[in-house]
Amino acid sequence: MGVDVRRAAGAGGRNKKAAPPVMSHEFVIQNHGDIMSCLLMIIVIGFMFNYTSPVANVFVLPQYNETASVPAEAEPLTYYRNGVLDLCVFFFYTVAWITMHAVIQEYILDKLQRKLHLSKTRMSKFTESGHLLFFSLYSAIHAGYLIHDMGLALNPSKLWVGYPLEHRYMALNLKLFFVFQISHWLHQFPEFYFQKVKRDEISQRSTYTIAYLFFITAAYFTNFNRLALVLLFVDYVTQSVFHFTRMLHFSGKNKHTATGFMLWNVLFVFTRAASAAIAFVVLWYGLKINETPVVDIKEGNYNTAFIRLNSLLCIFVLQALMMWNFGSFHIGRIRDRVSKAKHDKEQAKAAREAQKLAQKKNKKVSETNNKAKVQ
Repeated sequence: MGVDVRRAAGAGGRNKKAAPPVMSHEFVIQNHGDIMSCLLMIIVIGFMFNYTSPVANVFVLPQYNETASVPAEAEPLTYYRNGVLDLCVFFFYTVAWITMHAVIQEYILDKLQRKLHLSKTRMSKFTESGHLLFFSLYSAIHAGYLIHDMGLALNPSKLWVGYPLEHRYMALNLKLFFVFQISHWLHQFPEFYFQKVKRDEISQRSTYTIAYLFFITAAYFTNFNRLALVLLFVDYVTQSVFHFTRMLHFSGKNKHTATGFMLWNVLFVFTRAASAAIAFVVLWYGLKINETPVVDIKEGNYNTAFIRLNSLLCIFVLQALMMWNFGSFHIGRIRDRVSKAKHDKEQAKAAREAQKLAQKKNKKVSETNNKAKVQ
């Protein structure tokens, strides 16, 4: 075997693995970033030709733009609405997120992993938190800018005042935020294949992916986008702290992880309480002012008692489940610590008893030896 390695090294300069067959599973997995970037280029090149430009426009550019005055007394500007053609935009930016995922993996996370020499289990967790940290930071910054730009922090009544007319018309920045959000969580599913995620991890990752995708998509198409924006901002700030600390933990840099997880524990409880409180104020009190008896899809009005109350119930159930899992995790850790302390105490007690027995035995042997010397 040593001879073969030296020959290979001498012939090619270094030992390389044989390239997988074209279009095989391994080939697609190894080159999925390049494949997806080529697909993006094909769609973008469509702008160069008159016949394909309308098709490329549907996939790349946000749809349903029109000039309107929002509110009515304001200067007319270009706004965007939601609609069925957004599915094409979601597809394009889902492919873009897959490409971005591959770039972050290759040029940042893989280099960090090689320096840290992580095990496969730690590597998988480290990679997961690395990607989610990047996305959470971006989302928190983007959402925070939108909240400031729309004046939601200084005037919280904007979360419900003017629904549905002022809410269904979105500025370009707001529409892109939701397009990027939905596309990101859609791209998670093909990443299970591209990243060779283990089956036991797929179940856990699918749970929170589906939850994010369901709530964000529902808020986007029912025009509850301002409420969703605020809730996502609070959540992504907390997630940023969690995934940064988690990366430090799995990389073995445990000097500040205790402080980081303690901060996350406080933020997690605050986020769950704040999310429930904000949703309650907006859905129970705020939107009730302009409640409508039936859904008006044409006008984008979903402010019925049935939809509001069920939306509120879903948010409450989600927060309760997250708090239940949070509490169960910490109770389990407390039990483990108590059990370990009890075990260590029993071992220490057994060691002391063994030491006492050894001392007594040595004392008896010493007395016997002294008697023998006297005789």
